[in-house]
Amino acid sequence: MQENILKKDITECHYDVAKHCLFSKTRTVSRYITNLYTQALKEVGVTPVQYSMLTAIQILKEGNINDLSSALRMDRTTINRNLKPLIREGLVFINESSDKRERRIMITKEGETIYQKGYKNWQQAQCDFQNILGEEKRDEMSNLLDEIIKTIALK
Repeated sequence: MQENILKKDITECHYDVAKHCLFSKTRTVSRYITNLYTQALKEVGVTPVQYSMLTAIQILKEGNINDLSSALRMDRTTINRNLKPLIREGLVFINESSDKRERRIMITKEGETIYQKGYKNWQQAQCDFQNILGEEKRDEMSNLLDEIIKTIALK
């Protein structure tokens, strides 16, 4: 008798997780959006993460690894791993300093060119997602994500 109750409870758990799991839902949406932007930016030879990094580097204007890590809410290891191909391709330059905290990250002329070429593709990905979701829902999603980011930034 107890085995039947346990099986029923476990089955109910499966449905509960399948229906309500925020992790699973956000990962599903994230994979879709990542694929959309990956396809759009493939033409210019950067990934969506790299394009975000190029954006942040330009906004920070000679920020260091810690600044970039904070701006993108990524750990330093992930930042360094994603910077390597940008440096190798000549899109980003890190000035040398004996104090690693003072090493500044800058975008090169080639990086600026790639960024500008990618902007049209980024805009197209934005439009494609809006066409799928609708402008109102896209705006609601964007606003909700901004609220969530602000909330978790306080943690």
